[in-house]
Formats: sequence, C-alpha cells, structure tokens
Amino acid sequence: MKKLLLIVVLICGFYTLSAQQISINNFSRLEAVGQLPNDLLNIAKGNNFDGSKPRNRIQRNANRYIKDLIISGRVVYGDTVTHYLEKILDNLLVNDPALRKEIKIYTLKSSEVNAFATIDGFVFVTVGFISQSTCEAEIAYVLSHELIHYVKKHGYNTGGNDKDGTNTIEDYLKYHSRSREQEFEADKLGYEKFFKNSGYASNSIDGMFDVLQYSYLPFDELKLNRGMFENEYYKFEDNYFLESVTPIVSREDYIDTFSTHPNLKSRRAEMENLISASDITGDKKFIQSQEDFNFIRTISRFETINQQIIADNYIKAYYNTLCLLKNSPDNKFLNTASCASLYGIARGKISGSYQDIDLGKDKTEGEMQFAVNLFKKMGKKELGLMSLRSTWNDMKLYPDDKYFKLLFNDITKYLVEDANLGSLNKFSDYKMGEIVPEDTLVNEDKEQTKYDKVKTKKLVGHQKSFKTENYMLGDLKKDEAFVKAFNSSILENEQGNASSIITYLKEDNQKTSVRKKIIILKPYAEKIHKSENKTLERGENKIQTQRLERRVKNIAKQADFEPILISSYDNDFPVNYQLLSRLNDYSRSFNKFSDITYESRDAENLAKELGTPILNLVYYQKQSLGSTKNKKYKRLHSSLSIMTPPTIPISIYQWFAREQSGKLLFIAYDLEKHKTIFSETRQFEHENTYDEINQELYECYIKTSKLSKN
Repeated sequence: MKKLLLIVVLICGFYTLSAQQISINNFSRLEAVGQLPNDLLNIAKGNNFDGSKPRNRIQRNANRYIKDLIISGRVVYGDTVTHYLEKILDNLLVNDPALRKEIKIYTLKSSEVNAFATIDGFVFVTVGFISQSTCEAEIAYVLSHELIHYVKKHGYNTGGNDKDGTNTIEDYLKYHSRSREQEFEADKLGYEKFFKNSGYASNSIDGMFDVLQYSYLPFDELKLNRGMFENEYYKFEDNYFLESVTPIVSREDYIDTFSTHPNLKSRRAEMENLISASDITGDKKFIQSQEDFNFIRTISRFETINQQIIADNYIKAYYNTLCLLKNSPDNKFLNTASCASLYGIARGKISGSYQDIDLGKDKTEGEMQFAVNLFKKMGKKELGLMSLRSTWNDMKLYPDDKYFKLLFNDITKYLVEDANLGSLNKFSDYKMGEIVPEDTLVNEDKEQTKYDKVKTKKLVGHQKSFKTENYMLGDLKKDEAFVKAFNSSILENEQGNASSIITYLKEDNQKTSVRKKIIILKPYAEKIHKSENKTLERGENKIQTQRLERRVKNIAKQADFEPILISSYDNDFPVNYQLLSRLNDYSRSFNKFSDITYESRDAENLAKELGTPILNLVYYQKQSLGSTKNKKYKRLHSSLSIMTPPTIPISIYQWFAREQSGKLLFIAYDLEKHKTIFSETRQFEHENTYDEINQELYECYIKTSKLSKN
C-alpha cells in the first residue's frame, strides 16, 4: 500500500512539474482565475470585506486603497502563485486555525519589492518581492512579519497621510508607514509566534534582509561585453563600453534617526541576537519542493518584467531578460520581452524623450551600468537599427506572431521618414575597415546598354559620409528573406500613409444603422486650486469624475456610439475582472514614443473579447481663474446698468461669476489596427465650463466616429 501511495505521489509530482513547464513556455501574463472573490467584491462596492459598512475613517481609507488596487486590475487570485503563498500561510498558522480563517492573501502585479497587511486581514505580496527571493523560507518570514502587523492592529497607528488623493497607488505599493517600534515588534514576534516553530531555516531571515537591501538591483549580475552588441560588420565607439563598472555597495548603513522605518542593519542585529538565543531553529529552506519555488519565482520574474515594460522601465527590463535568457534562450516570452524592451529604448531615443527612461550611469551600480552607459551613448539611428535587428531575429523565430511585424514596420518607417536610411543602398556591403576591390560591379559587360548597367547590382562600398549605422545591415543585406521583408515594409508604410490621408480627407455623411461600441476606460476629472496649484481632495475629485463619467457617456451616445463605461467608482464591472486587468495594463502601456505598445502583442484578441476595438481615455482638469477677468468691460457694464435698472442683476452676476480654465485630454485607440484613431489636447476658458466641455467632447467623439468607420 505504501509503495502504491509513493507511486501515486511521484506521478502527481511529475504531472505538476510538466504542467508548470508548459505554463512557463507559454507565459504571456499573470492573470487572476475565476470570479472576483466575495471579500474583494465587497471592497470594490465600497463596503468592508464582509459586506458591512466601514466603521471609521481609518477603515474607509484602508478600504479605499484596496479598492484602488482591485480596480487597477493588479490583484491576482486563484492562480498558481497565490496558491503557493496560501500553502506557506497554512504551514505558518497550522496551530492557529482561527487566525488562518481571518487572513486573506493575494498576489499583486507590481515590480516593487514589498508585502503588506491591512487592518482587516488582507495580506498582499508583490511579484517583485517573490522575484528577488532565493527560497521559500524568506517569503515565510515576511508573511510572519506581516501577520504581526495585523494581529497587533498596527494599521490603526501607521501615522501615514490619510488625506484623500495624497498618495497614489504607486506610493502605496512602495511604502507603508510604520513606526520604528512596530517594525521591531513585527520582526521579533513574527519570528517567535509563527516562524520559529514552522520548520523553516532561521538563517534564511538574514537572506530576507538581503532581498530588501538589494531590491533595487536586477535579478542577477550578468557580465556584459561589447561582443553581445557588435558583429564583424560594425563596431561602436570605444567610449560606448565601460572598461569597469561601479561595484555594488551596501546601503544598510544609512543614518535612521529620523526615519519611520528602522534601517536594515539595526533589524539584522536584533534578529541575529534573538535567533542565537533561541532554543529552536529550523533548517528547511523549502517545505514545498524547491522545483515549485523555482517555478513560482520564474513566473513572478516574468510578470515583474511585464510590469517594468508597461511602466517604461525598459533598460532594467532588458537587462533582466538578458539574465534569464542565459538559461532559457528559447523561451518565447523572454525573447518577446527583450525585443519589446529594446524597441522601447530605441523609441525613447528617437522621440527625443530618452531622459524619461534613462536610469543614469551615476545612479546605477554593477553590471547593468554597462548597458545604461551603452544606450546613453548610442545615437537614435544606431538604436533604431539595433531594434530592427532584434525584431528581425524574432520574426524568423516566430513567423506567425504579428507583434514583431508591427515593431519591424514601425522602425522601418522611422528609417525611411526621419533617418534617411530607407534604402538598403544606404548601407555598405562591406565590413567596417574592410578593403574594397576597385571593381565593385558584378558581371559588368562593356557591351551593356545604359539601362542594363542601371539594373546591374552594384555593391555599396565605403563612403566618406558613412558612419557606424551605415554598416549595421551589411550582413542582413545578404539575407534574401530580410531584403524582401525590409522592402515590403517600406511599401506597406507608404500604402498606409496614403490610406490615412484619404481617410482624413474623405467626407462621410452616412450614418450607420448599428451603433459602434466604444470602451471608455475610467475617465478622470480633477479641479485645481488656483491659490496653491493643488488638486482637491479625493472626495471632491470623485464628484468631478462622476460628473465627467455621466457627461462622456451621454455625449458618446449623441455621437452615435454605444458606450461601455468602466468607472473608478461604480460598484459593477461591465467586463470580467480578467478583461479589466488587461485593459488597465493596456492603458498604462500607452506612451508618448509610439502607437505600438507592449500590450499590442495580443490586442486583437482583446478587441474580440470586448466586442469592439475602440478604447477611449478621457482626462479633464479645470481651474478657477477668479472673477477679475475683463474688468474694463465689467466696469463699463456696471456704469451703464445704473441708467437701465433691469440690467443691474446681470451686472452684479458678472462680478461674481468665476472664469474657469479647462484642459481636456482625449485619446481614442484602435486595438485591431494598433494605431490612434484620434488624439487631442484642448485648452479653453469659459464662464460656463459645462457648455464648453460638452462641445469639446462632442467634437472629439464625432471626429472619432468618422475616422473609425474607415
């Protein structure tokens, strides 16, 4: 019987690992599984997790942040990673089933290295933290620490700024204000009450502090060299490559006298003393299998890279993919992420906004500094061509994936329209420094006509104007498939440009009988205080946003759309949570560099699931300008009104009516065509802001309706 049981266990283990391997090979994104759990659904509806109403301000603030996380689509449940965390909790609380029932643990899609507990027993762990950990025991100790924050009700005494609208989701994911005493207490009691008797290795606690101390670093230290970025055809300037990088130094010794968090050095010392005095020390780094941990960490690292690319943190994402590709060179996700990251870096340089993504050589340490310096030194043409080469490699590896063709066409369009490199004759057929034969004509015949000679292929040699970029396609010119793809891309871009002009000029006065659906994703409005140039508190901006939501929904209908509005405040989601999450990722991946976003990799499938390809984002900001504008006119009107008493009320109203300035940002994007349908930023002033904003919105939706029909 025991032998049979062992066989069953081995078979189950083999099946699990096989299933995990398939998941890694086909990974795209980390997604929640199934319906939104009731505790999260209740929070999303503005209640406590159990459906009751918030008891006080602290409860409301805690719920508000959780609701923001839910609506942002970053909370992951029912998935493999969350199940793994649940098993760790089960082990820590095996002797406290009552407490286990109170704890609700979820994974968060964030590259930040963090974990935190709320006053109602929610524990959130970021994929960023899991991706940096080295064993299960490190995660277990962090959970033990967070359990004490919940048990001791530290959430009621955080001392954080609880004013509405002050902290963003990003701030919340990065930092949670706890007193020094609370942190020490959570370290000590977490160990004594939960961790010590769990069997986990006590020396892993020091490893957990390493994770926190070096959380700003990539997944690993991979030594880079210039051979990874050059080949025999082209070489970059020597100053592009660092001969040595700044060593990684310890950051635990900062002075923490005025810090709300005690520094890691103090916490390490306290825990070392506590562990050395303990009569019980576990020795297991893994209670679940090490293979399971490695799988969970890999998935978390993949999703961390996703989040880094979505947030335009391209350089770090690129370096992280290089670290992982070393052991998994054939993984499609990593090849896709590497290509997307390099494309983002190139597009940042091409757009003139590279400073927005540059990490700064002086602000980075270790081997990643090599890449930071290289990309800083490279010109936009060089980076564009490097991205083109990378994209071509993936086009060959994955010929059925349209995403790489999108990137290839976009870079080719830049080479043609902006870089003056839209012909392969702009690239040398020879290597940099190679001696070129005097006769470069192939099969030249003196009896040929002028036309025959023109048609005869001629090798491109060195020219005085040639720079490094003019040699970067020399080897690929010998690849017939590349030449065909390059020329085909140029033709497609020319046809696309012509089509866009025709569409823009075409008048379409015919109304369709069927309204086209449009997804209006979380419109947002805020009002600015003129005196302090500060936004209103969250409650007031909520009112402004709800008014905008009603306005855009009604006006979109007037423009012949069927609007599907996804609100930041309504209790019901018009789409399932998985779609909401993907939509949020898509909107976050929009950048000023290109119409092609990282989430374009499966945008067509997203459009099918939504039932429409049109995604709409609206932001409105208004500011009171005061009642002092046009004083001369108002004085004249007042003096004349004395002679015409019936106009006196109008004159008085003009002095008290406040001028408003409005700023409207409007984007309509086609998920299937991977391009912006209509984008506009409008600024205006008007005494009746509602009429003006209504008119501006109507014009935007009419324009979108017209352009989306073609």
